[in-house]
Amino acid sequence: MGKFIDIDHITKRFGATCALDQVCFSIDKGSVHALVGENGAGKSTLMKILVGIHQPDSGRIILDGKPVVIGNPEKARSLGFGIVFQEVVLCPNLSIMENLFLGAEPGRKGFLSWSEMELRSKEVLKKVGLDISPRTLAQELSVAQKQMLQIARAILYKPRLLIFDEPTSALTQDSVDELFRLIRELHQEGVTILYISHKLPEIFELADTVTVLRDGKHICTMGISELNEDRLVQMMVGRELDLSIRRQEVHPGEVLLKVENLYAGRLEGVSFEVHEGEILGIAGLVGSGRSDLVECIFGIQKIDKGKIWLSGKEITHMSIAERASAGMALVPEDRQLEGLVFTMTMAQNLSLPSVAMGLNNVGKKLIFRSKENSLAEKAITDLKITASGIDAEIQSLSGGNQQKVMIGKWFLVNPRVFILDEPTRGIDVGAKSEIHRLIRKMADDGKAIVVVSSELPELLALSERVLVMRSGRLIGEVCGGKLCEEEIIRLAVGSSG
Repeated sequence: MGKFIDIDHITKRFGATCALDQVCFSIDKGSVHALVGENGAGKSTLMKILVGIHQPDSGRIILDGKPVVIGNPEKARSLGFGIVFQEVVLCPNLSIMENLFLGAEPGRKGFLSWSEMELRSKEVLKKVGLDISPRTLAQELSVAQKQMLQIARAILYKPRLLIFDEPTSALTQDSVDELFRLIRELHQEGVTILYISHKLPEIFELADTVTVLRDGKHICTMGISELNEDRLVQMMVGRELDLSIRRQEVHPGEVLLKVENLYAGRLEGVSFEVHEGEILGIAGLVGSGRSDLVECIFGIQKIDKGKIWLSGKEITHMSIAERASAGMALVPEDRQLEGLVFTMTMAQNLSLPSVAMGLNNVGKKLIFRSKENSLAEKAITDLKITASGIDAEIQSLSGGNQQKVMIGKWFLVNPRVFILDEPTRGIDVGAKSEIHRLIRKMADDGKAIVVVSSELPELLALSERVLVMRSGRLIGEVCGGKLCEEEIIRLAVGSSG
C-alpha cells in the first residue's frame, strides 16, 4: 500500500501536562488503522492535530513524503482529511441538507443552489443507509440517525483520510452493521481510515494495523494478526486486567428498593426488588424500556400506575430532590447532557449533590469553599481520579475520569440505593476496571446497586441477578448457573430457545 502519513516526533503540551511525547508512527495508504489507548493516552489530541484544531509544539506531519502544516480545519479539509467526532454536533433547527452543507454551500455569486444541495444530499444519505428526506429537520432524527448524518457530512467531501472517534457508542446494532459496511466500502474505494474505539472486538473486526498510545507515548504499531485482545489490553494499560472477576460469597440483606406493578409510557406492570449488598443487572435491547425504568424510579419520568419503596418507605410521589435526600442516586447514561456541568470545575461538580442536600455545612444550603475542596479531595483519593488539581475544568478530564466524577458526586453523599445507567460507556478498559471496582466496593459496603448496561460481559461480571426487559415488560430473571450471555439474549429477543 505504501506510506500515506508519517507522524514524526509529535509533541504537544497543555500547561504542565504533556499530552503527546515524541510520538512517531506511519499510516499506510488505503489501510484501516486503529488507534487505541486508555482515556488520557493522547488519542484525541493527536486526531485534533491531524484536523487542524490543535498545533503541535514540535514534530512534523508528513503527507505523501512532504511535510505539511495543518494550521486550521479548513486546511485539513483541503488536504482531504475528515473526521467523525464521538459527540454529535448538529444544528437541530436546520434540515438534514442544511447541516450537510453548513459553511460550504454550493452555488454561484453567493447564492445557494438548493437543487444541487438536495441532489447531493440524497446521494450521500443513500450511501450511509439513511432512507429519509433531506428536508427533514435534524431534531426529528434518532441518536443513531444523527450519528450517521455526521458520517454522511464527513464523506460528502470525498476525504482521503477519514477519522472515526468512537463512532458506535450511540448506535444500535443495525446501525453498527451499516457503519461497518460503509467503512469496508470506503476501504475498497481507497480511503484511508483512522479508527479510534475502546471496543476491542471492533478493532479486530475492522483494522489492518493498530497503534497503541499510553500516557502520551507511542508504545507500538503492529499488524492486527500479530495480536490478541489480552495482549492489546496489556500494552494499553501497562498491566494485566481481569474484567470478569465475580464477587464471592454474596449474602444480600434487607430489601432496599421495591418496585411494584409499574406502568409509565412504554413500561407495563414492572415489579422487582433489590436487596442490601446486591448488584442487580438490567438487560434488554435498545427500546426495551431499561432507561425509562430507571428514570421512573428516580422521578425523572412520571408514572401512570404502581408504587416504589425505598428502605421500606413509599416514595412514589416524591420529587427527585426528595428521593435523593431519602438515599437514592442515579448516574445517567449521558454524562455530556445530564451528568456533569461543563462550565464548572471538578470540585464544584463533585460537591453539587452535597450542596443541594445541605450536607456541606450541617444542613445549611450555603457553599463553603473549604468544604467543597475537602469533598473533592476525598473523592480524588477514594475514586483514584487523575486530574491536574481540584480546580481542573471538568472538560479537561479524560472520559474515564469524567465518569468517576459523575459517580463520585453521589458517592460522597452515601446513598443506600445506587442506580447506574451505562456506567462505562465510551471509556477505556483501565477506567472500566476501576469503575467496576467501585461498584463492587459500594455493594460490599451494603448498598443496593442497579446496573443498566448494553454490554453483557459487564453485567455478567458485576451482577448476582440480571433482569431482562423486552418491549417495556420484565420478561425474566437470569441468575445462578443460568447466568450467561446466551440465556439473556434468548429472553431479550424472544427466542423460544
